[in-house]
Amino acid sequence: MLFSSKQKKKLKEDLFKTLIKNKNVISITLVGSFWEDKKSKDFSDIDVIIILKKFSKNNYQECLNKIRSLNLKKYNLGHLKSYINSTFGPLKFNTKDNIVFHVMIYDIKSHIEHVIKSPFTCFDWERSSDYRGKSLKEIFPVGKIQLVDFFKSRRGINSYLNNLNKNHISYQKYIFEKNLCRLVNKKFKINDKHKLEFSFHLCKFLIVNLYKFEKQRNKIPNDIEIKLIFKRLFANKYHFYLNNFLLLKKLKRKYDGKLKLNPNQFLKNFIGSFQKYLRNYKKHDLIILRHAKTNYNDGTFLGVGRNPGIINKKNIVKKLNYLKKRDKKIVFASPLKRSLETAKTFEDQDKIIICNQLIEKNYGLAEGLNYKRFKRKYPSIISNWKKKKDPKFPSGENDDDILKRISLFEILLKRKLKGNLNKNISIVVTHNALMRCYLGNIFEIPKYLWIKISVKHIQPFNFIIKNNKIIPNIDRVRLFNNFNK
Repeated sequence: MLFSSKQKKKLKEDLFKTLIKNKNVISITLVGSFWEDKKSKDFSDIDVIIILKKFSKNNYQECLNKIRSLNLKKYNLGHLKSYINSTFGPLKFNTKDNIVFHVMIYDIKSHIEHVIKSPFTCFDWERSSDYRGKSLKEIFPVGKIQLVDFFKSRRGINSYLNNLNKNHISYQKYIFEKNLCRLVNKKFKINDKHKLEFSFHLCKFLIVNLYKFEKQRNKIPNDIEIKLIFKRLFANKYHFYLNNFLLLKKLKRKYDGKLKLNPNQFLKNFIGSFQKYLRNYKKHDLIILRHAKTNYNDGTFLGVGRNPGIINKKNIVKKLNYLKKRDKKIVFASPLKRSLETAKTFEDQDKIIICNQLIEKNYGLAEGLNYKRFKRKYPSIISNWKKKKDPKFPSGENDDDILKRISLFEILLKRKLKGNLNKNISIVVTHNALMRCYLGNIFEIPKYLWIKISVKHIQPFNFIIKNNKIIPNIDRVRLFNNFNK
């Protein structure tokens, strides 16, 4: 019996049609190689991502039952049995007699958490154009692949290597107890065949995501681009690593139990070289921080209408001493007193480049008001915020105005760096609203959520500048710790 592209399309449409009937389903996305490769007939891992408005045992079970009830005979797959894998992780449950639907179900809150902790996986999912309802990116986007993600994310280098060393794969599974549901961590013991598959997928995962990071694009490299990455990573040893990578790929398809290749050792050497490349990554460092605290940071709107200085200067000098010690630096600051005084704790005033583009948002007539008084005085602005609009403050600015200033500053920054090639770090001292706009925009977060981005006083946010691109390099958990509150 044949399984044609026409029947695959029919399976896709039936999945969408049957799942979207659940009113709690706000997004269905089909991801993975089965859907991307039009010729693929690998039924071992048919990935389906479902986002629910409200998670409950009934909604969860209803989604699984709808997939389970699909009549496989309609797609010339009547000889196979349907199997539902509802775990989170790289486990496979395939046999020659079944078709495996890997169904991963989240609510909005747990999807946001997954994006924050597993950006590589979610970024890959965002590439799919096969979805109904809202796109995953629309709900909460990954934004950018960062250097720090390779080391700190749930599916980062250290996580996978730890799994391989301990001969298990870590995964998560829902456990229902009465009316409560929780995700629990599980471990699955792996054999030699699993190790081989695991080693290939981890090497491929690192190569593909390095490409996405360097290009800052959500695209899979072709064979020629993969070879170029191997050359850059491994220099004169690139033939050894590339040939063994291709061998793992071949053996993954047809396992040979007599194989003498030690996947553990190969992978350790591969990862060691990969980590060395990332640690020695040539770049220009950029640190952006909010000014030190003032007496007017009291819950009222503090923009350009008042100009207080910072408090606790001696303490600030100590805390920012690590910046004072950095040589070959170039420092930019807003002209407002609180920003300039912060910059002066680690750089001489005559060396600071003052930029009007870095000033705080102009809150206009709202300057000095707290939220309660503002809400009472300007209810129409509150109403527009609730509609996810971006109104200007009365006689002041909105977020779009700040984004225009940020674009102008980026042009100035890049121009200054071209004229100061001996500098290896740029430090920018600015304000809360500007930083929220910058971070929200660079991570492609919807504007109405920018207010949730946490920016503490003098907390450094790290970026890198490479090939004239400004790329964030920030711990996502720290940055987005308020999003589920």
